[in-house]
Amino acid sequence: MTPEADPALMLLVVYLAAVILIGLRCIRQVRSADDFYVAGRKAGTLNVAGSLLATVLGSSAILGSVDFAGEKGWAGAWFMLCGALGLAGLFFMTKTLTAFRVYDLPELLGKFYGPGVRRVSSGVIALAWLGVVGAQFIGAGMITGSVCHIPYRSGVVLIALVLAAYTAMGGQFSIIHTDIFQLAFVLAGTGCVFLMLFLAHPVPEAAPLISNKFTFSDLAVMIVAYSSTYLVGPDVYSRLFCARSPAAARRALLLTTAVLIPLAFMLAYIGICGAAFHPEAGHKNLLFAVAAAEFPRPVTLFLYFVILSAVMSSADTTLFTAAGLLSHFFAADPARRIGATRLCVLAVAALACGIALFSKSILGVLLFALSVYSGAFVLPTVWVLAGLPADRPHGICAMTAGGVLALAGKIAGGGTGNTLVIGAFLCSLLILLAGEIRRRRKNGTAPKTLRNEREMK
Repeated sequence: MTPEADPALMLLVVYLAAVILIGLRCIRQVRSADDFYVAGRKAGTLNVAGSLLATVLGSSAILGSVDFAGEKGWAGAWFMLCGALGLAGLFFMTKTLTAFRVYDLPELLGKFYGPGVRRVSSGVIALAWLGVVGAQFIGAGMITGSVCHIPYRSGVVLIALVLAAYTAMGGQFSIIHTDIFQLAFVLAGTGCVFLMLFLAHPVPEAAPLISNKFTFSDLAVMIVAYSSTYLVGPDVYSRLFCARSPAAARRALLLTTAVLIPLAFMLAYIGICGAAFHPEAGHKNLLFAVAAAEFPRPVTLFLYFVILSAVMSSADTTLFTAAGLLSHFFAADPARRIGATRLCVLAVAALACGIALFSKSILGVLLFALSVYSGAFVLPTVWVLAGLPADRPHGICAMTAGGVLALAGKIAGGGTGNTLVIGAFLCSLLILLAGEIRRRRKNGTAPKTLRNEREMK
């Protein structure tokens, strides 16, 4: 470790100690399952919007978008634009979604497709979310390594331990209480970097939003695999379940979408400038390379901790989501499940840490996990939230076929893989439509009096 790294390391220790103290303070606020899992369902518009943005703006959004733009040009903006598109679609389903007094997505699916689906979806989503948590740990390891000259592996382990500790302590309260504060730093830091680069350099030439570097086929895959995870996302739903009313949840979605759109282009611009004016950095860690070359040390140090806040605010949400889903297998009653969830937080953190130690591709890990999840659960969830009848056998079949095809697509890769991922959604839709046709035919052949009785019910 160099002398220059000492102040940064001291600040890192203070920062991590502060979030641990927040967890210790929040543990006293947990008096019920509602408190632990959904922060008492008392969050207002600003709290929900701030928590949503803090969750979205993790390592995948900031570091991933900047690096992607350095390689693909303005197409880097699509990453966040696709997220905004998914949230905009969710606006129309918010009232139905928040009407159910549940804690997570599998509980919601269980109300329509049965307890078997609740248990299976809990396991599958928890497994997929290991990759999501792992992506956040990758970002955290990169940041600590850049700012404090800590070895990547040591940085990943350190952040994983701290995250697991304060998330297990206060649950949703630990997460909500830090999100708004962290978000203010994220927006201020990103805005400062963008403005300073914009004033210092001419706008560089870059590939447009659609080009041979990023085709319509690539965009279609990103929409179905990424936008859909905002439309039907366990982390997003966990934020909305905390809202005190459907109106507060809808306003939060609008506010979040309005912030994400300009931010998408700001992050893309930073990546384009990094690739144009600092080609020695390649296409990895462009934000750090730009900061080190363009800004004085105090500004760079501030930026590193801004991004670390963003990564941690997203990582704790995804970690808590995965652990909460996994705990379904150990306790049915929510009040008794709190202890199991705390243990699962530690287990998921350890497994995700292992993923981060063996892979440093943020977008690769993230999109692999999200593609499998979205292929299995997006359309069956949208189907019931849109008010369409749930046919259990066809719903289960749609989840299975969609997930398997999406997994095959990500393993195959390339054009064939893209076709399989898109085909997963088409297959799931066709199976659901087949169930609806079967239901209508069955009702249509029923005796008139029975059909009338069903309509009355």
